[in-house]
Amino acid sequence: MQSWIKFSLKNAGVIFIAMLMVIAGGIYSVKTMKMESMPNVDIPYIIVQVPYVGATPEQGLEDIGKPLETTLSGIKKLDNLYIEAHSNVVVGILEFEMSKDMDEAEKDVTTAVASIKLPEGAEKPQILKDGPSAMPVFQFALSSETASQSDLTQYINEHIKPALARIDGAGAIDINGETEKEVAIKLDPKKMKKFGISYETVKQTFLAHQFSFPAGQVNVDDKTLNVQADFKLGSVQDVENIQILTQGPAGVMNVKLSEIADVSYSNKKEQVYTRLNEKPAVLVEMKAQPGSNTVEVVSQAKEELDKLELPAGYTLTKLFDTSKEVKTSVDGMLREVLLGTLFAVIVTFLFLRNVRATIVAVLSIPLSILASMVTMKYLDYSLNMMTLAGIAVAVGRVIDDSIVVIENVYRRTLTSPKRDERMVLTAAKEVGGAITSSTLTTIAVFGPLSFVPGIIGRFFAPFGITVIVALAFSLIVSLTVVPLLAKMFLLRIKHKEVKETWFQKAYKNILSWVLTRRALTMVLAAVMFAGSLALVPMIPKNFLPQEKAVSYRLTGELPEGTSLTKANKLALKVEQILAEEKQIKNTQTIVNGDIIRFSIDLKDDVTKEQTIEFEKSVRSQVEKLDDGMQVALSPVGIVGTSGLALIVEGSNAENLETAGKLIVEKIKDIDGLENVESNLSGVKEQLQLSIDDQKAADKGVSPIMVAGFVRELIAGDHVGDMQVEGKTTSVNLVLNSGSGDSIKDILSQKMTNPMGQQVVLSDVATLSKQPSPSALYRLNQEQYVQVTGRITTDNTSGVQAEVDKRLKALDLPDGVTYHSEGQAQAMNEGFTNMMISMAVAVVLVFIVMLVAFGNMVMPVAILTSLPFLFSGGLLGLYLTDQALGMPALVGFLMLIGIVVTNAIVLMERVKQNEKKGMEIKAALLEAGKTRLRPILMTALATIGALLPLALSSDGGLISRSLAIVVISGLLTSTLLTLVIVPTTYHIMRSIQGRFSSKNKAAGSAAARNVANMTGVLK
Repeated sequence: MQSWIKFSLKNAGVIFIAMLMVIAGGIYSVKTMKMESMPNVDIPYIIVQVPYVGATPEQGLEDIGKPLETTLSGIKKLDNLYIEAHSNVVVGILEFEMSKDMDEAEKDVTTAVASIKLPEGAEKPQILKDGPSAMPVFQFALSSETASQSDLTQYINEHIKPALARIDGAGAIDINGETEKEVAIKLDPKKMKKFGISYETVKQTFLAHQFSFPAGQVNVDDKTLNVQADFKLGSVQDVENIQILTQGPAGVMNVKLSEIADVSYSNKKEQVYTRLNEKPAVLVEMKAQPGSNTVEVVSQAKEELDKLELPAGYTLTKLFDTSKEVKTSVDGMLREVLLGTLFAVIVTFLFLRNVRATIVAVLSIPLSILASMVTMKYLDYSLNMMTLAGIAVAVGRVIDDSIVVIENVYRRTLTSPKRDERMVLTAAKEVGGAITSSTLTTIAVFGPLSFVPGIIGRFFAPFGITVIVALAFSLIVSLTVVPLLAKMFLLRIKHKEVKETWFQKAYKNILSWVLTRRALTMVLAAVMFAGSLALVPMIPKNFLPQEKAVSYRLTGELPEGTSLTKANKLALKVEQILAEEKQIKNTQTIVNGDIIRFSIDLKDDVTKEQTIEFEKSVRSQVEKLDDGMQVALSPVGIVGTSGLALIVEGSNAENLETAGKLIVEKIKDIDGLENVESNLSGVKEQLQLSIDDQKAADKGVSPIMVAGFVRELIAGDHVGDMQVEGKTTSVNLVLNSGSGDSIKDILSQKMTNPMGQQVVLSDVATLSKQPSPSALYRLNQEQYVQVTGRITTDNTSGVQAEVDKRLKALDLPDGVTYHSEGQAQAMNEGFTNMMISMAVAVVLVFIVMLVAFGNMVMPVAILTSLPFLFSGGLLGLYLTDQALGMPALVGFLMLIGIVVTNAIVLMERVKQNEKKGMEIKAALLEAGKTRLRPILMTALATIGALLPLALSSDGGLISRSLAIVVISGLLTSTLLTLVIVPTTYHIMRSIQGRFSSKNKAAGSAAARNVANMTGVLK
């Protein structure tokens, strides 16, 4: 430490070069660092999706779900395996231990899935990693008043997608509402029956008119030539004119395909409707590759879109844009830094009343932060919500060390007749030990935050490391740059006898009074602390804060089996309601069978109160549209999504269903809890194909042949590709069952057996309606029920407590158990881990102080100031009606470092006074008077730096509650530190003195006894 100060005073040139390098390097780092919304953290979840079109949930579970369970359950470090079997798709969700490397996990899952033999009809499995990188960074929509969905899709695929894919760092590009054109051959069952033509005959006739294959080689004029045989259909008319040979009443006859089928070149059958602001549109989502510069990726994507020359009538609307959030965070950080610097300037100047000293102290802020940026760039950190929050929080603390140094140098300069380099060295060295110890203790406090287990720990780690780096550089600046600049600018100030201010006199009198009434002081402090703990039950508790939302997701779940047409009619009614809401900027609509989804973007200037009113208005109106529709409206984002999740397990499926319904009924009317529902699947009708094995054998067909034929009839058959208008287009053959009794039409169809005979489907099989579950859910190879809900209040713990209370009174079936997940589990784990971090931080702080002071008394005395930081923090939360959550706990963790820092600065002076031979009380009074100013300056500078965050309506993972805890806790603990720590130290030294006196007395008595014994012996 002393060597650092000496080096800086002797090598001004080196220090100035270092300062210039830090400034240049910091600016370069800020400009070149990657920017993203959140740290690229591995979330320990991987999702496997296997499309299985036409399959029922039971079929999907048996054919894909259970084989997936068997294969995936053997992967190492797998915590839980969820399997969901829905109509047309099977989903597997793998939850891993936090220690599992997710890149390795993805490889393990890919290998395991590849080893499964999937049934015919199952499509290629999709393996998705969860986490921030899985979220889209940019969304836009392409719409047109005149063009069709297929034309829009074609333009996106041919022009937009290739342009975006070329961008460095661009990830997947997903299209909603994608529609392509096809040549559809829709067969009329009645006309086919009239002419005696079977489905198989049509298929084979088409294939006989659309083919291309090599026909061998032939020698012509001593040359070997390849022979290509092909017959190509070039238009829809060519398809319509295909001649089908059939046996009619008058003998063999040719029938044109157009006589028994409708042939069209049009959009494929709608499976989904997508709209933007009530107009048909294709919605596009763009993701960024993990670790890429989000802002740069989005910026380049916008540039590429701006270059496009859109066809007439096409409109491209830019929607969600993550780069705006990142830029807002950067601007917010700059605002915090500038305001924090301003407050530090004001506080320092008010106390020192010297412009030069103020400038020297304030220089530590930009130097420390720019040096931190260089380090973060080297560590490959990005500028995101957490690292920027770390910088914003560190602003108030990085100036503290410089304030202590400059205040001591300034005070010594005013009173010292001889001013030279040695005086600056002595003054800096005098507080060097104190600021080194205090900074190390603060680093020790934030150290455990970087190692908090769980997902939330991974998000908070960049925050903790950023603060640690900034603090480390602030110490270096205060011991090198500040003494040098003090030597250059302060040695020429006028000599002035420093007199005690009225504030110092008042504090000295108070301290003198409490030191003579130590017992009363400690009792009053204990009462105050106990009283503040009584506030805990009255403070709402949550995991993460609910801040203003600017995007919402509205979903309406309709009864199973609802047609796309009916769902679309309901979606249009919802759009009309949303169109009346003045706060909405854009509305995206996706209608997909029995679920309708809306992505709602609010205007940027909307207030939190307006969002609450918006929620109430929209929910109440939409719920009235259809009694059978389950409505859910929730904000989008990491912050503000509070959820209840209960996992109900048991061996009996009937008991599970009963328990799930009982739980939903019991808790659905709790205040602050909405959208309560379970994953208990409804029952929907399905058609069951029953094949008579004996009759099928008599007709010369096997059951699998019959099932395959029925599948072709219903789902259609891709019979080939052809060129239409210069584009390769798929040709699909399907039975048109749009009129009459479709079951009867299907069963009247004929198939051909291996002997070439026609077999009527109704002779060997039947189709009947039967009930079927709409979805099946399993957890670790056992069926389970999940009950979910959205918590709409800040008091998450209150809602959870009411849920627990009601469930305890519920008589569930035998063998059924339940446990909480979601918000409650995350909050319990987060609170436990933060408490452990605080305990570890206190132990580390104690160890640092033991090393610094070399005795046990001073560290113990300093630690007695810690309980009172909770008093102020809890009082601040109560008065401002803020919730006790993770940000508030981080604030308490921060306070441990700040409060201990102030106490160390005070007690270091006491230690120096005692070395000079001062009596304990006199040493405490002198130290209190001398260190009062720097302690108040550092506390007020920190408070000032955090005031903008405390007053801001914007927030995030590091929100208002953190600033309020630090400000209120610092106000009370600083004042109490100046009283409680000296009082405790005085008590402990008195006790130590009494023990020393007793030991001396006992030693003297022992010596006399020995002397007497010696005399007797003589």
